[in-house]
This record gives sequence, structure tokens and C-alpha cells, in this order.
Amino acid sequence: MSLAGKIALVTGGTGALGSVIAGRFLSERMKVAASYVTEDDLKHLSDEFKKQVLIIKGNMNNESEVIQLFDAVAATFGSIDIVVNTVGGFLPKKQLTEVSVEEWERMMNINLKSSFLCTREALRRMKGKKYGRVVNTSAMVGLNPSPGRAAYAISKAAVSLLTEIVAQEIKGTGITVNAVAPSIIRTKANLASMPDEDSRKWVKPEEIADLICYLCTEFAGAITGTTLKAYGGV
Repeated sequence: MSLAGKIALVTGGTGALGSVIAGRFLSERMKVAASYVTEDDLKHLSDEFKKQVLIIKGNMNNESEVIQLFDAVAATFGSIDIVVNTVGGFLPKKQLTEVSVEEWERMMNINLKSSFLCTREALRRMKGKKYGRVVNTSAMVGLNPSPGRAAYAISKAAVSLLTEIVAQEIKGTGITVNAVAPSIIRTKANLASMPDEDSRKWVKPEEIADLICYLCTEFAGAITGTTLKAYGGV
């Protein structure tokens, strides 16, 4: 299932999940680029990661910055084969009557708009090629909605719907578009914010990275328009 030599962009690739995916790609001997937003996003990264990954600043909710990011990756590596969109945000549980317009718009922007812009730009760059992979990040609650999660769940459900529709538009081209829907991811931030939960049931970032790696191989060429559930034991 060799991915050696493939060129991958991981948006949000310096985050808790994105950095693990980027690292997994490096282990496959791929050329990897990652986007970030603030300098704080870089503090936890190892010197080796910074040395091996092309790290580019960019707000994935801004169309011009998305285009600039893709231009920069193409200028360095020549093209882009794989795009994994991990940019996203979460809204704490609250009833719809308590959700502000600002909170609603933030969920739609950071989760859905970022996926739309990056998927669109990826497909524009991959057009005419016989191989291409786009993987978006949905969520368990987007497929199995629960009370108090309206804004977050709807934004993530829309990511899955976007994935399915776009895959239909490009079927038969050799390019696939899929999504992964994790439950609670076992990150340091989630462990700190939910100390009373049984984290043994949560899905590990490494497990998600392995799944995404498989989706990017030639062997997974028949899988497209699908949101794969990565729920762990939740």
C-alpha cells in the first residue's frame, strides 16, 4: 500500500489530530505540508516535525488564504495528490435557545466552510489526474445527533453531505472524496476537559491516521462518497 513520494496537505496539520496524521504520512515517506493559524499552534511540535513538514500559515475560512496555501504547496512540491481537512471546532453542549448567532456561524465556518473551500480547491488542482484523495473530518454526532449539539452536529453532518455530493460529481475520475467521523478523540485537551469520562473507549488519533492512510492508497480507490465511523468503544 505504498504512498511513498505522494504529496499531501493536511489542513490544521499542527493540531492534535492533524499532527499525528502528518507524522503518519511522513512514516510512509511522503512529502507533507501542514497549515496553521497562530504561533501557539507550533509550540508543541518537535524540531524534527518542523524540519520535515512544510508548515504554512493560513486561515482555512478565508478563500484567498486557502488559494495561497495551495499555491505555496504546489510551488514547493510541484503538485498535490492528497488533501486531508482536519480544521474544525467544537461547541460545548447547550440548548438551541442558548446558542448565539456568533456561535452558530463559527461552527458553520470552522467546520463546514473550511471543508468546502479546501475540498473545492483540491479538486480544482487534481482535475485531469488519474489519482487524487480528499478526506474530510465529520463527527459521530453528525451521524448520530443528540440534544444540545445542534450547531456542531449540523455543521459536521453537512461535511458528510458535502463529501457525498462531491464524490458523485467526480465519480469515475480516479479521485475519491471521503470523510472520517470520530467519536471523542483521545487528545490531551479532551483528557483534561473530561477527566471523569472513561477515555479507554475513545478513539486514538493514531487509529484515525491509519484509517486515513488506507483511504489514500490505490487499494481504496473504490471507496468514495463515504463517511467512515471511527467510534472506538463509544
